[in-house]
Amino acid sequence: MKASCLLSLLLLGLLVPARAVEIQQVPSPDNSNSLMIDKSGRRDVLQLRTGVKVVRLFYDDIDALKPYLARAFGVPATKVGKITLPTYKSAKWLSNAQLQIVCAGAVNLGDSDREFDFTAVVDSSGKLLNATIVKAPPPPKATPKQKATPGKAKGRGRSD
Repeated sequence: MKASCLLSLLLLGLLVPARAVEIQQVPSPDNSNSLMIDKSGRRDVLQLRTGVKVVRLFYDDIDALKPYLARAFGVPATKVGKITLPTYKSAKWLSNAQLQIVCAGAVNLGDSDREFDFTAVVDSSGKLLNATIVKAPPPPKATPKQKATPGKAKGRGRSD
């Protein structure tokens, strides 16, 4: 009896609903290549599928963005720190072999993290051909609340 209860509890634990997999596809004009975007995890996974070959974009080669980031932020390339994995925004095929991807990311520059958007052109093998970095505007500064100036209160209380 105890074994069947234990087994049923184990099976119920396995049946807990898993996160839904949300995969988008952007096929090339001739349908020979496809960009696959997996948004089910903490970070977006961008994969370029060419036939049977699958290349994960901006993962192992994320440092290819460093020269573009250094130029955009006006710092030496050695000051560009860790780049977070990008978040997908949009994509379109420029030709059967070139894909333009728009993403958002963040980079550590010295003692602060800076957010940016970038447009990257990659070829069908996943190699970065060109990138354009657009710095995100800094967050608005909080304006201090102005204190009310003390004045005469009209109509309050009795004035004898």
